[in-house]
Amino acid sequence: MIAGNPQRVWVGTLVGLVVTGATFSAKAEFETKAGWSEQLFPSFLIATATIKLPKEAVEDYEDEQVLGDPQGLLGVTLEADEDDTPITVTITCDAIMEPSVFTGTLATEGETYTILPKIRYKYDALAKQRQAQPITVTFTVEIGDEDAEEQSQTLTLRSINDCPFTVIEDEETHDVSFMFAAYVNEQHPFVDKVLREALDAGVVDSFTGYQAKDPLEVYRQAYALWHALSLRDLRYSDITTTAAESDSVHSQHVRLLDESINNGQANCVDGSVLLASLLRKIGVEPILVMVPGHCYLAFYLDAEATQIAALETTLLGSAPEAATKIKGLKDAVSDEWQQENSWKTFTAALAIGTQDLVKNDDKFKAADEADYQLISILAARKLGILPIAFQSGERLLAPSQSE
Repeated sequence: MIAGNPQRVWVGTLVGLVVTGATFSAKAEFETKAGWSEQLFPSFLIATATIKLPKEAVEDYEDEQVLGDPQGLLGVTLEADEDDTPITVTITCDAIMEPSVFTGTLATEGETYTILPKIRYKYDALAKQRQAQPITVTFTVEIGDEDAEEQSQTLTLRSINDCPFTVIEDEETHDVSFMFAAYVNEQHPFVDKVLREALDAGVVDSFTGYQAKDPLEVYRQAYALWHALSLRDLRYSDITTTAAESDSVHSQHVRLLDESINNGQANCVDGSVLLASLLRKIGVEPILVMVPGHCYLAFYLDAEATQIAALETTLLGSAPEAATKIKGLKDAVSDEWQQENSWKTFTAALAIGTQDLVKNDDKFKAADEADYQLISILAARKLGILPIAFQSGERLLAPSQSE
């Protein structure tokens, strides 16, 4: 069902973003590269921190005039005055990084080089960034025996909840929607507690992933998770607007798991990443399904990834009049469970989600349909895209305390 090689596509996007976004100053000896349109997204910095781009995968994007970190978003651009010019570039911003230095040589006179020091980010501080705020970044360049030259720029540090999904630089559009995978956090401390609540409810007595080799058992486990969230009265809430806006970076506000669970609210992405986190924790592989203006969740029914189902997650907490008949699910749960409102919403969500997944199958496979994507969490993790770690002091509220 997943077309092409998402890792290859994502690698191309990451490397393609390296040399864009320079902010130019005509009076300076050098020009600064200051994030995307003078903005930094903590979610992107954290999620891509451990990505190691394979050499064979980035050969098409290599540039001898780009020195330092191939994934860097902060740096300088300047022209070499002579061959083999020694250069040191230092970038500082106490709020989010330790001083970060590149030392090297500009090989060829007259060539223009982009130097991107490996930034020593303070990832704990980035993960705690809940509101957009200004930060000052200082760029210092030392060339040969000349005096150091310094420039400072004020950038916007976005909220950890702001998820970029499209970046437009130099009239070129870069799709970074793989970033939604960073909000799936199977290691979040709330996940195990919600799984315990699901077991206590009694739909299943254990979570075994694909061990039974029975799609019906996978459906049953998925329903157990859905029921547990229903007991918490998790409701759809269409909040996507970010506090800071940009014409060149399109982003969406995504709640972290603790925010969705404790507040009992989730938009389409929030609900999908929450359920994806729970499914992945029990060994069922999830996929985020992106269609124009919307997101829902798919998951594989077998370890070989030959069968797939989908859930319209915005139906969590709704109240359909009756269960939807799904072929093969008649005996998934007892008659008693089938009278539960959570079963009615679960079957309705399955019917709507799976129908849309099948309807748009050709678009998911088409290379020119950027608005239709299947984001495999497994593929994202293999590439090195990290989940955003829990950095809050929040405690899990009991279901009766959720707002």
